[in-house]
Amino acid sequence: MQENLAQEILLLLGSGRFLTTKEIAKLLNHPEVSVKSELLKLVRAEKINRRHFAGRDYFQTVQPQTEPNAFSTAAEQYLDRRHAARKLGNARTCYHHLAGKAGVALFDQLLMQKLITLTTANAYRLTEKGRHVLAQYLGHPVRQGKVQTCIDFSERRVHLAGKLGDELLTKLVANRQMTLSGNRLVRVLHPIDQQSLAVSHVS
Repeated sequence: MQENLAQEILLLLGSGRFLTTKEIAKLLNHPEVSVKSELLKLVRAEKINRRHFAGRDYFQTVQPQTEPNAFSTAAEQYLDRRHAARKLGNARTCYHHLAGKAGVALFDQLLMQKLITLTTANAYRLTEKGRHVLAQYLGHPVRQGKVQTCIDFSERRVHLAGKLGDELLTKLVANRQMTLSGNRLVRVLHPIDQQSLAVSHVS
């Protein structure tokens, strides 16, 4: 029984998006106390990551699956159908940095272009290339090493936070790739891609 529950949890988290204990229990139709116990075992076995953020524990699989399954599809549908996700999920501010699908896309670009790298579970740092590229883009030296992130409440993936996140959103707005609207909404005028940070010109 518990072995089946552990497998169901891993399948549910298969897409790599974060879920809370309560959400996992609800989606699997298991008592929350049983789910919590199994989650802790999976964390100790280093099969899932736990991150405490905004007063809650969030869980994410260590190795996202390339192919969806019935459990991960149910989790994706649940996350995408929430009212707040539909209303604010495309692009919005989180404090003073970019969030929503656009914020996650920006973070993915930083990873893909090797401007930032994963060091340990949920911990990222700037690479030497990243410091060089972002210094050119922002117009001032970038000396920080550790990269701050938030768990995006609608996408349940990480987006860039902290001072660097604030500065990048300010620059994207100044470059007229985005405009700020009321109620924290952001209008994306030009999608974030490789050209957004001019990384194609850096060897």
